[in-house]
Amino acid sequence: MSWDIIAALIVITGCLISLGTVLAKLVATLTRLDVTVNELRRTVDTIGENNDASHKLIFETLERQNDRLRTLENR
Repeated sequence: MSWDIIAALIVITGCLISLGTVLAKLVATLTRLDVTVNELRRTVDTIGENNDASHKLIFETLERQNDRLRTLENR
């Protein structure tokens, strides 16, 4: 009877160790994923800011060109 209890404890301990290992790997993977998503979010924000600045420059250049064309047409 006592060997049955010892065997059951060994099986339970083995299961807990297996689950702990899987959970530790899962937590590590989720942590890396969180870091990657945050970095991606910062990159996308930076690209968006740079894109807005580029569009502003393009629109300013187009406006200057339109002004020049209007001036030439009105001569």
